[in-house]
Amino acid sequence: MIYEVLANFAYVFYPKNVCPWDERDKYLETIEYKRLKKIINSFDSEENLKIRENIKKEFENDIILKEFQDFSTLDGCEDRCFTFFLNVFENGELLSITLHLSFLLPYYVIRRGWHHAEPWFTKEKIIELESQNLDSRNREDLILDIEKIVEEKLSYQKFPETVMHTIIKDIGFQGISLGQFKMYNAFFNNQNIYENTN
Repeated sequence: MIYEVLANFAYVFYPKNVCPWDERDKYLETIEYKRLKKIINSFDSEENLKIRENIKKEFENDIILKEFQDFSTLDGCEDRCFTFFLNVFENGELLSITLHLSFLLPYYVIRRGWHHAEPWFTKEKIIELESQNLDSRNREDLILDIEKIVEEKLSYQKFPETVMHTIIKDIGFQGISLGQFKMYNAFFNNQNIYENTN
């Protein structure tokens, strides 16, 4: 049931059975793409910037989460979400938390990352920074706190894991051909995310 509801909403923004590669000109002229493009074009507006600033304010009272960085840049990819990024030092490793907030529907996804220390931080620097941390929460605890803020203060819901990786066969977008476009791609970005993101 949730798949049908979300797929029908995706069809509002992505044309059915029009290949973004082979039928590019036709694709760009569809009502659906023009509707999506209008929303994406508002991304750099003053109003949109205020929305992102207000989102960041919800985290400012937390000693760690106030360090969220706004990575909400489109870079020509026409993302469909706001993106906030946070480095986390844990057990001598450089980890990350990425929060994606869809601006098509009130859904969010949290991605966990692991990063090689170089070139930003040496192993020694990571250990030093971790020892200076006065907060005892680990990454999973931080994610629980993020979820609480996002759901209670921003009124977003966690994107259903059951459909996140489900392919919508008759939709494509940019570099994602028909038959490879996932439900996650419809509402967030073009990245190929791994299972168990949340």
